[in-house]
Amino acid sequence: MAQKVILDVDTGGDDAVAILLAGHHPALELVAVTVTHGNAPLSVTLDNTLRVIAAGQLGHVPVYSGALTALVNPPPPMNSDQRAILPLPATDLQPQTERAVDFLIRYYMGPLGPDTVYAPIGPLTNLALALRIEPRLATRIPRLVTMGGAYLEGNTTPSAEFNILADPEAAHIVYSAGIPITMIGLEVTAQAYVSLDNVAKIGQIGSPWAIVAASLMERDVRWFINHRHVERGQIYDACAIATVIDPALTRTKPMHVGIELRGELTRGRTVADISGHHALPVNVDVGVAIDRMRFLEIIRAGLS
Repeated sequence: MAQKVILDVDTGGDDAVAILLAGHHPALELVAVTVTHGNAPLSVTLDNTLRVIAAGQLGHVPVYSGALTALVNPPPPMNSDQRAILPLPATDLQPQTERAVDFLIRYYMGPLGPDTVYAPIGPLTNLALALRIEPRLATRIPRLVTMGGAYLEGNTTPSAEFNILADPEAAHIVYSAGIPITMIGLEVTAQAYVSLDNVAKIGQIGSPWAIVAASLMERDVRWFINHRHVERGQIYDACAIATVIDPALTRTKPMHVGIELRGELTRGRTVADISGHHALPVNVDVGVAIDRMRFLEIIRAGLS
């Protein structure tokens, strides 16, 4: 039986690949997609999400518009690539009239909630708001598999990864709620690197969604080539969805992870008790390694 999953996205290129993978891999049933601010303002991330749903022939999957901004502070600066509308055809698809937070409460308090993994691959604002309204959600979500954080070094500041820094207060609420969490952070995504040759082979699969995914993956890999001067890129959010598909793909270590909210240089850091020597209560299964070749196999299988 396929694993039910709800994605929460701030759609840029890597979110788009994650949506297409979740929507087409036979191991998953994509129940819904909720959208938040993050990579860009909500108006852009929602437009991008609907374009991906249409281009990927996933029009049966409902989309719910969510949080307009972070709980407390304005978002971190975004570059023009993040704010861009994806190069996909415009669509007349529309989001549901129900908002994302209301949908999450209704769904997870319903009979299918305990069978449905929640996979937030952007800022955690939607779930944080839902938990503030209905704290019992923490006992209804069986597992949260998130792309976010880093236990060594951030990518937006030396301390913080973008998704967490975009709303640290929301991350604090979610990480403190008692939900079983698998954190797919930068240490994992860096190991699951993708080359232009890998992307070309995905495009050769020939399905409409593989062609869309390959075009967006090539765009992301070329960003790394041009800006980081490496011959490979990271498709961050696809790593989280691949882990939902095959939990054995990613090796994890149980740790206590707290969210830094006040540090001048460390706001948004996912502070992990890596060694366990501090004997803090474990709240997160932190990804420490991933099987890169298996990751690529999962992407190819899902887009075939």
